[in-house]
Amino acid sequence: MKSIQTKYFMYVRKSLKDDDRQVISLESQEFELRSLAKKEGAAVYEVIPESRTAKIPGRPLFNEMLDRVEKGEANGILCWDIDRLYRNPIDEGRARWLLQRGVLTSILTPTRRYNPSDAGLLMAVEGGRAVEHVMSMAKALKRTFESKLRHGQWPGTKCFGFKFDNRMKNIVPDPETAPIIQGLFEEFAKGRLGLESGARWLAEKGILGKGGRPLANAAMSRLLTSVKFMGLMVWKGEVYEGKFPRIISIELFNKVQAVLKQKRRPRKVKLGHNFPFRGIFKCPCSAMYTAQWATGRLGGRYRYYRCTKKFGKCLEPYLREDLVAAQCFELLRPLAISSQEAQEIRLVIDEEAKEEDFSLTQSTGAINAALSVIDEKLRVLTRRLVDDIIDEDMYLASKEDLIRERLRLREEKDRLQKKRCSFWIEPTQTLISTLETLGKTETVHDLEKLSEIVKKVGTNPQISGKKVSFSFSKDYDFIPSLLGSVRVSQIEPSSSQGDQNLQLVEWCARRGSNPQPTASETVTLSN
Repeated sequence: MKSIQTKYFMYVRKSLKDDDRQVISLESQEFELRSLAKKEGAAVYEVIPESRTAKIPGRPLFNEMLDRVEKGEANGILCWDIDRLYRNPIDEGRARWLLQRGVLTSILTPTRRYNPSDAGLLMAVEGGRAVEHVMSMAKALKRTFESKLRHGQWPGTKCFGFKFDNRMKNIVPDPETAPIIQGLFEEFAKGRLGLESGARWLAEKGILGKGGRPLANAAMSRLLTSVKFMGLMVWKGEVYEGKFPRIISIELFNKVQAVLKQKRRPRKVKLGHNFPFRGIFKCPCSAMYTAQWATGRLGGRYRYYRCTKKFGKCLEPYLREDLVAAQCFELLRPLAISSQEAQEIRLVIDEEAKEEDFSLTQSTGAINAALSVIDEKLRVLTRRLVDDIIDEDMYLASKEDLIRERLRLREEKDRLQKKRCSFWIEPTQTLISTLETLGKTETVHDLEKLSEIVKKVGTNPQISGKKVSFSFSKDYDFIPSLLGSVRVSQIEPSSSQGDQNLQLVEWCARRGSNPQPTASETVTLSN
């Protein structure tokens, strides 16, 4: 009786996600198996390559191959190892059943040949080895991930905005993408960008989505809500505190979340035109002023500001941008101070900073005490979960609140230690430099800076009859008269006016900076 020749499907497989760790590639497997087929005299009917994991059932090409075996297209399988065929009991059972019934007459590997008589104990042991390997690897990987998370290390692979530092064994901000992310959050927090315009903003900086297109709204939303940028890690629904440098602060992250909540239908912002005074001034008809390019009578391109005419016909004339800037500058001149006055204020600021060192020490101690309380609460929370006093959902929610509070306090502590209570010092220094700049120059060339000053100090800004007008806000309206009184007292000094002048300048510095509460006032502890 003539024996039936075995026709083989050559099945080569590697895990798609494990390209960098794969022991042998598809090409190498095929080369080695063709050599084996030639040596054994095996007839290869078709090569079936598949890049899918065998840990779970559902490989389409594998299942199709077995269907074709049952139809009689081939009656053998040639593979690199038995674990290339399956690493789960469902796929194992189907392959063994085909072999046991004789539908499969041979499974050939470089180390051995499996015949129908081997479909019992031998293949059960071999299959168990593959499945056990997967289960052991999964357990080891889970232990590794949990250990890394407890120590504040990112357990994943690639992480946008960060790169892996082999020395620190953790992720660190990527010098190329991290500044872009920080800039995106800052622009979004100021309301200058929406989801669509933010995607275009990123695209201009080389960050694109699939197909080389700007990121979709959903991707932008995920990016702007990623807590990883502020130092938190979420792994399988549980929050962990990361021990890696943050890209953005908690305060900036919260501002962006507030903006996202308000922006139900984000306004489209066109990029490419920088009109610094757009969106600041109102027309007497109550509509806002906008900006556009126009050609002058004698040629040349100029930027003009005009009424949007949102509420109907309006006869207010156009106004060139350079004239808007010049008038804004003149209105701001009463706030200008000389270099001597700026230096005097800076000396007062330095003295104030020295006096607040004691307050800084007290605040730091209070934060340390609050951190100890939170650590104890986390320990109690874990014990309650272990003792089945609370369920897992309550545990995860409570843990996230405590982790966020701990991160906020640590950020507050770092800020106090690094910036020496800069809640009012740095804003005041910035203000003094700005007012000094106004006193030094005849005009302002940095229109962006000028518009920021107008938005910061001005109230009720309006353009009417080609005239710009605005009042000083309550945090700045006292400065002209105060500076005037200081200057008069310097001309006619009295025995006690030296200290009095310093107090006035100090008040100017504190009020003019629109300060936040001092360090001791901002630390809020919860029991």
